[in-house]
Amino acid sequence: MKKEWDVTDNMGNVHHITYKAGGFGGAKYTIDNDIYKCKSKNWFVMLADNRISMPGAECNLVVVGNSVRLAVNGVYLDDGTPYEPVRNLPGWVNVMVTVCGIVGFLGAGWIGLLLSVFVDMFSIKMCLKGKNGGAIALFVGFLILVGIWVACQVLFLL
Repeated sequence: MKKEWDVTDNMGNVHHITYKAGGFGGAKYTIDNDIYKCKSKNWFVMLADNRISMPGAECNLVVVGNSVRLAVNGVYLDDGTPYEPVRNLPGWVNVMVTVCGIVGFLGAGWIGLLLSVFVDMFSIKMCLKGKNGGAIALFVGFLILVGIWVACQVLFLL
């Protein structure tokens, strides 16, 4: 995935900004042919908020998952909404994502692992919006569902 923007600073100079999601080399962004590495703040999802300083233009390159947006002077270019810094995910989310994956796979096999990926995806999205209670409810609901599945399997095997 590649996104490109042209930003004009106060002096009238046009700066070309490019973001390219990477495979093994990682994500990179380019400002006027200068390449910088885009580091994620999270293990599981690409989560970055990079400040780009130019004379007369403060830019923020915001990457959340597959969504890439550029804010110039506090306003996103794509829809004109005000810029808000990306929230860091709480540490317990990483632990719960790992627990759900392991419990899902051990309790219900590949189907459980696939379901845990969907639960993890939606819970991370909720945490980024600041709805931690909803994310906790999703995690707990998934663990209860896997527990019921395992109980039914044990009950019907006897």
